[in-house]
Amino acid sequence: MLNLRKIAVISTGNGGQSMAAYLAHKNYAVSLYAREEERVRMFSGNRFVLHGEVEADAAVELISCDMAEVIRGASVILVTTPAQYHSVVATHMASCLQDGQMVILNPGRTFGTYEFDRTLRGLGCHARILLGETDTFVFTCRCKKPGHPYIYGIKHNLLVAGHLPEDTEHIRRRMVELFGEAVAAESVLQTGLSNIGMLFHPLPILMNITRVEAKEEFLYYKEGISPMVADILTRMDTERVAVAEALGVRVPTVMEWLAERYGSSGDTLYERIQNTKAYQNVLAPTDVDTRYIFEDIQTGCVPVSCLGKRIGVDTRVINSVIAWASAVYRRDFMATGRNEERIDLDAICAPAEILPA
Repeated sequence: MLNLRKIAVISTGNGGQSMAAYLAHKNYAVSLYAREEERVRMFSGNRFVLHGEVEADAAVELISCDMAEVIRGASVILVTTPAQYHSVVATHMASCLQDGQMVILNPGRTFGTYEFDRTLRGLGCHARILLGETDTFVFTCRCKKPGHPYIYGIKHNLLVAGHLPEDTEHIRRRMVELFGEAVAAESVLQTGLSNIGMLFHPLPILMNITRVEAKEEFLYYKEGISPMVADILTRMDTERVAVAEALGVRVPTVMEWLAERYGSSGDTLYERIQNTKAYQNVLAPTDVDTRYIFEDIQTGCVPVSCLGKRIGVDTRVINSVIAWASAVYRRDFMATGRNEERIDLDAICAPAEILPA
């Protein structure tokens, strides 16, 4: 039996803590999954203090590293882990999912539901779930101290899509109930190719790598994205949009995205980032082993690059970012990311009836 008021949140990172506290404040029965016992112990009790856009004190009902216990009876399961762990989460979840549960990847990055669904099916999971994803995380948030999430901004026009198109409207309605608004996307192809994290995260880290390595405290968006960095991001964005257009999918440019989600203004990307209120106080990571590289290269840049190659769209700037990150981190991110061996690109391209170049 599912409890419509029980919401499971998967991950105790910035997003997971913020989402769990926010929903507990709204009087949902929230259970929070931590990947290991050490992550459970970092909290002093189950109370959270929210700061920023929402000032509140709320308690979740459970914090546990037992996946079955966390998701049992939950009507909605919100996965907030970095996207490179989607297959790991699906593996832990496969044996304990129940019919009718809604599993939403927040966000799916690029082709998240494809990887999640493939993992579940490969493990013989037969539960009839409603699997979906968002195009971005609903909050801009950070947690400097466990149990004290800070929400800098709440995004507008959040795109949501079901892995199966017939599930999209059901998922959209629940997201509206939970967070106030959500817009139905055409498909998970639209949410996946609206992935702005692949722009805003890897390149600025690479361009500021010595500052991050030195653990320098600087404002990530305000100081880390200079006019030159913003210009390269604009070129990456042109390639992303071109891939989407070749597939017949309408996605916003990064300039349009900032206006839609944050009401930002400016004639250039640099100006628009500088004028985004939610970005004003966001600090840069202080560890080079950041999800801004390991998540967004593997689950954003790589699948867009592979898809571009598959349909004959030039993604040379995106390719160079992947190659640069691979050299700096001594890893073959093209081999470990969501490439054509992990994602069925033929199935993705089939609706648009695109043939190989």
